Order: sequence, then C-alpha cells, then structure tokens
Amino acid sequence: MHTRSTTQKQGHKYPAEHEIRYWMRTPVITVNVDAPLSDALALMSEHDVRRLPVVLDTGELCGMFTQGDIRGADVLRVAGLDPLAVADAFRQVKVYEVMAERPLSVTPQTSLREAAVMMIENKIGGLPVVDGSGDVVGIITESDLFEVLVQELDREADRY
Repeated sequence: MHTRSTTQKQGHKYPAEHEIRYWMRTPVITVNVDAPLSDALALMSEHDVRRLPVVLDTGELCGMFTQGDIRGADVLRVAGLDPLAVADAFRQVKVYEVMAERPLSVTPQTSLREAAVMMIENKIGGLPVVDGSGDVVGIITESDLFEVLVQELDREADRY
C-alpha cells in the first residue's frame, strides 16, 4: 500500500507536493538592508526578478523590496530630471528607507493554496520563504503559482 504525506489546512487535505518547498525558487536572491538602491536594482536586473527579500547581516528577513518601491524614479526621469541626478540618488538612498517592513512570509511546509490566498488577500505578488530561524530560504511568486496551475491543468487534460 502506497501512502502519501499530506498537509491539512482548514479541514482540507493537500498532497505533500502541494507544499511551497517543492515550488519555491532557491537559492533566493536577497539584498542587504543597508545596501544602496543602486545595488538592489542591479541585482533585480541581473537576475531578472521583480522583488527581493531584504535581509539583515545574519540572513534573517526584515523587509521586501519590489519594483513598485521605486516606480517614482521613472516619473522623475520622464519629468526631465537629470538621469545622472537620479542615478546619484539611487546610490545615496538605502534599501531600508523604501522597503516594505515586516513582510508576510511562509515556510517551506506552507501549502500552495494558503500562499495563494495570502497573496490574493494582501494584493502582493510574492512571499519570502523562511525557516524556523527567520532566515530566507526561498521565494514563491505569482509566476510560480501559475506554473503549478498550468501543470495541474495539463495533468487533468491528460486524464481524458
């Protein structure tokens, strides 16, 4: 007899493979709380990501930095502000000055459903995944959840 591990939330049972740990992106790209915005933007560009968990020197999660946190910079450029002045400002301003503090997070054992509901209810596009010490071990994003959905739909279609 083959048994599968399950996660139970709100009266529903989910297969273990529906836990975040199977779908999160790892290793996760993080940025230090004291880094200048220019470093955060360079990391985002280099790794083609839209959000970065912000960590203390210990690796513990302390914030979240997203493209939305710096959208005003595009407005400044369009308004005619000198691009060099904008770039200089990005070197002067630190991540902690613009990040979202105390972000919601999940653990590797959190169900995909629970993460999706958290993202929907809070209108956010991603959640850092933390271990028992609060250290960032991964990230789950809306793109990851869409990937799961597509795979499930394909699996369902293969049944017919």
